[in-house]
Amino acid sequence: MIRIDGLNFAVGDFALRDVTLHVQRQEYFVLLGKPGSGKTLLLECLAGLIRLSKGTITIDSGRVEHAEPRDRGIGYVPQDYALFSRRSVRRNIEFGLRVQHFGRLQRDTRVKELAEMLGIRHLLDRSIQGLSGGEQQRVALARALAAAPKILLLDEPVSALDEETREGILMELRRIQRQTNTTTIHVCHDLDEMRAVADRLGILREGRLVQVGTPEEVSRSPADPGVARLFRLGTILTGTARPQDGGCHLEFGDFSLTADRAAEGEVHVLIRAAKVYLHPPSPQQGRIAARVESILRRDSTVRVDLRAGGTLFRVELPHAEAEALALKEGAEVTAFCPPEAIYIFSGTSAA
Repeated sequence: MIRIDGLNFAVGDFALRDVTLHVQRQEYFVLLGKPGSGKTLLLECLAGLIRLSKGTITIDSGRVEHAEPRDRGIGYVPQDYALFSRRSVRRNIEFGLRVQHFGRLQRDTRVKELAEMLGIRHLLDRSIQGLSGGEQQRVALARALAAAPKILLLDEPVSALDEETREGILMELRRIQRQTNTTTIHVCHDLDEMRAVADRLGILREGRLVQVGTPEEVSRSPADPGVARLFRLGTILTGTARPQDGGCHLEFGDFSLTADRAAEGEVHVLIRAAKVYLHPPSPQQGRIAARVESILRRDSTVRVDLRAGGTLFRVELPHAEAEALALKEGAEVTAFCPPEAIYIFSGTSAA
């Protein structure tokens, strides 16, 4: 549905560099990255608000990098919604239909249809001023969908909303995308938001697309330490690997581990926080004697930071397991890292 090939664009000291991305028809695709990574800039290139320095954009087999925004079949919801504050909800929604010279009956029918779908029919004659953030978000989405675009672009669509409203809007976005079969690209920097909607995602870092895949694929095989950090998968350590019985022996200075993947020399290793187990102190081969540095109780898990010598690493435990261990700061514990807790990155980049 969407093919971006070799896209380059520079603004000031920042640049999108050699971005190549293919998004499938009817897919809900999320662009994930830290603020300043280039996500909004990439959306603006796709929408036609910015002209490329280099590269091509293809939509439905047609090249569009030189086409006007109105000719690309794209609905765009910017981060600030960009609603017309002095116009009614109805006039905002039908704005694009008027520009494209839809007749009055067509406009009225489409506006009522979208207002019903988004639960804002009772707001149609209200001014934008005084609407809540969630109501404004729904109006902006209705306006973007009014002309039945092939593609919907959403730039941080729930970032300004409270947690309860955000969860509801995300469910609505996913429902509407499935109902309309609109190919959607959604920009965000929040993992929970991404997981709520994404079929697949692409990770942007400093203007480069570093990995594309499903959330499960990226979690299972992060491309580099930077992706693992973004996904909060665990602790990144640098160690020395020595081949051993089809796998390798890993030395980290304060402790050593055994991995089932062959490696040799200096390596960057992810210790998966959710795969490490804790037991009362009992020095055994393959286990790490550690001290509890800090404990953070979250809704779904308990995060425990451990110190082994000069090395700090993180564990995520179910609440029941943490309670059974009666963990306290300063307590001595033994961490067990099975082979599935250890992921060795290809190459030596510590991005």
